[in-house]
Amino acid sequence: EKREKMISIGIFCIAIALIALQFKTIKQEYGVFISVAGCVFIFVYSMTKLSDIVDIMDRLSMLTSISKEYIKILLKITGITFISEIASDISKDCGYMAIANQVQIFGKLSILVISLPVFSELIKAVVSLLS
Repeated sequence: EKREKMISIGIFCIAIALIALQFKTIKQEYGVFISVAGCVFIFVYSMTKLSDIVDIMDRLSMLTSISKEYIKILLKITGITFISEIASDISKDCGYMAIANQVQIFGKLSILVISLPVFSELIKAVVSLLS
């Protein structure tokens, strides 16, 4: 079932790319709109799988001593990574490299800020082991 869905998404991506390429020769902005619409559709479809990921993470946190807060941080980092990557790629497709680079920088800084509690706990654990 999962393999069939991946194949379907792959075929959808190829079809969107070919349609966007065809429209790009007629009018460039149509190709961009089709490409962005395809990206949004795939992203929304991907978000339906998020509940499966959250369930697995909850089970892992119950089996281990990992705090649920750390798992939430991990999920937020993953979300920021995906969103910034998609936004950056769309900006690159539209020809806005400077915007794409700024989106990537903002995503990296956001990840750094969100992960600070994990780093502080790690430093506390290292200090307590060394003491």
